[in-house]
Amino acid sequence: MVRKATSQHIQSSAQHPRRFTTDDTTKMAADADTTKKLDALFQPWNRSDAPGLIVGVAQHGVPIYRRGFGLASIEHGTANTPQTKMRIGSTSKHFAALAVLLLAEDGTLDVNAPLRTYLPELTGPAGDPTLRHLMNHTGGLRDPYDLPGILLCGGFPSMIAAGAGLELSQRFTSANYAPGERMVYNNNGYYLLSLVVERLGGMPFADFLKQRLLDPLGMGETQLLPSDMTMLPGIASFHLLQADGSYRRGIYPSEELLGSGGMVSTLDDMLRWLAHLRGDKKVGSAESWQQMLERPRYSSGARGDYCLGLTREQYRGVEIVHHAGAVLGCTTQMLTVPEHALDIIIIFNRMDSNPSAMALKVIDAVLADSALTPVIPPVSAEGRDAIIGRWYSPTSRRLFGIVSHPVEGQVPMLALSVHHQVMGLLKPCDGGLLMTTPAHGSVAVRLPADGDGKPEQLDFTDSGHLESFTRLPEAGPAAVDLAAEIVGTYHYAELDREVSVRLEDGVLYLDLHPLYGQSRLQLEPFSAEVCGFKLTGSFPIPVPTFGSLSIAREQGRVTGLWLSNARTRNLWLERRTAA
Repeated sequence: MVRKATSQHIQSSAQHPRRFTTDDTTKMAADADTTKKLDALFQPWNRSDAPGLIVGVAQHGVPIYRRGFGLASIEHGTANTPQTKMRIGSTSKHFAALAVLLLAEDGTLDVNAPLRTYLPELTGPAGDPTLRHLMNHTGGLRDPYDLPGILLCGGFPSMIAAGAGLELSQRFTSANYAPGERMVYNNNGYYLLSLVVERLGGMPFADFLKQRLLDPLGMGETQLLPSDMTMLPGIASFHLLQADGSYRRGIYPSEELLGSGGMVSTLDDMLRWLAHLRGDKKVGSAESWQQMLERPRYSSGARGDYCLGLTREQYRGVEIVHHAGAVLGCTTQMLTVPEHALDIIIIFNRMDSNPSAMALKVIDAVLADSALTPVIPPVSAEGRDAIIGRWYSPTSRRLFGIVSHPVEGQVPMLALSVHHQVMGLLKPCDGGLLMTTPAHGSVAVRLPADGDGKPEQLDFTDSGHLESFTRLPEAGPAAVDLAAEIVGTYHYAELDREVSVRLEDGVLYLDLHPLYGQSRLQLEPFSAEVCGFKLTGSFPIPVPTFGSLSIAREQGRVTGLWLSNARTRNLWLERRTAA
């Protein structure tokens, strides 16, 4: 249960905003120096006027740090404690993957069979990927809650009804790419896997998790919570920071949040799970766990880091196994360093913090420098003007950007954007640059041999697939000039929706035509062929950049638009009428 913050704590918050933390009487194994380092690391959230986090650290199965910081609820003035429950978001995914493998152990399913084998109503492209493809995000299927759903609902929906994911998936006649080709993160795959578990397991997904995974491990405080509209004692509220410094309540807009991100847990249960993940197994066979941690191979022949709901990669010379998560107003990182039996769980009940970066700092604090290699820093943006810019392939309609990205307390660093969304910082690798993130996989940039001048082409390798990209101009055409070609109405046939491009006060918009209010994509022309866009008017948190739009022409006439972002590729809008 959460602990009530005293009136003295709340009333004095303005004078002492950073003196609010809760601890536990359990004897810790950490030495004083490590505890001091960790206290300093989380000090910014040690306050009584803002949401914070819970954090658990264990080594060799012994908890060495268990604390709550900040408020579990601004509304009720309750504090985060080691017992506070929080959503773990997409960290739920590897629980769902293991549930599928348990059914495979039972002989009930084949993870290499197409999805339509078990969901036969998926007669189109959504039924093509295998269960394994969905578990490592290589299925290529559309996510109806991404760009398709935004077009369908005229913006982000207020609440997605149960069953909508399966119903909409049946209507897709296109895919992002062929199954197995590359990695693009996809929540819908894990939603559909959850339905497979329900059908073949003979019980609701929540009951399967409880009976087959959670109860055997004594994880009594962990459960599936499909809807934030359900009351759950002891759970923190989720907070969205607003521009004026206030907070809004975070509610994920779904009544059926399943294996993609529906679980709630505590730091003690998650530390128990991490010890099981890297240690002796009570749940799942040795073969199943080997599959869980096996790196996928893409159609290019390259290996990826995202396995079955878990990512394996190197940090300062040691292997880490982890998965992050986020819902509206809550972010998570679960990480283990198997070589040092170091387990870390960090869950914020706010979205303006980075638990993945904090988990790496915990590794730095707990493990001595002698156990770690030096940090490989990202590449400074200074002196990199020759490659900074936007890069486009008219063949695949893919848009990458090499951008100067601000980093707090440091000089700007080079980062990679994918379809106008920054994905991660670039680091040196084999004479080139590499960006890797579980949200997208890895993208490598081959630098030109001649360092003089600005190259007009760069080669990028995405999931092992090599493609040449052309530099876009530093300044695109004026919106009013492009408007003469693209203003008009367009039809999204898969979900039978009509949208329009219009020019208002010199700005181009793709209007989503919501039933009420305003929701549209604000377009920024990058060239005569491609625009970036951001979503305006319909989302409770800022979305500074969101995707790209490519213009299709035949014999000089615009015939349609292709929409793409980090999780949706080449969504076709056919032109109906011109202005």
